[in-house]
Amino acid sequence: MFVPDADRVLVEQLGPEIRRHALFGPKGTNVNFAQRLGPSHLRVRTFERGVEGETLACGTGVTATALISARLYGFPSPVKVQVRGGEELEISFKDTGGKFTDVRLSGPAQFVFEGRIEI
Repeated sequence: MFVPDADRVLVEQLGPEIRRHALFGPKGTNVNFAQRLGPSHLRVRTFERGVEGETLACGTGVTATALISARLYGFPSPVKVQVRGGEELEISFKDTGGKFTDVRLSGPAQFVFEGRIEI
């Protein structure tokens, strides 16, 4: 959903209503609120299903929002996206007019956990 000011969106109030709307079936959907900051530049806030709240970032959400912006507003690749966590992500792609190819999400990554499962 494109909004005039992502910082003012009531994510915790609107997110659950949209997430569970009948149009999205029984499983629901993630909800992205996007603000156009300039040419190929967005700010995105995400209400994520499963978490049932706002998250700091959602890779699939910002990627989908960038591609939708390319279609709706003619954004060329790459698209920069500011997320709630404060980072700026970059989505690059090739647009053949009919479909997107070579879609890539770039941004900072931090190792946070290592685990082992014994069978």
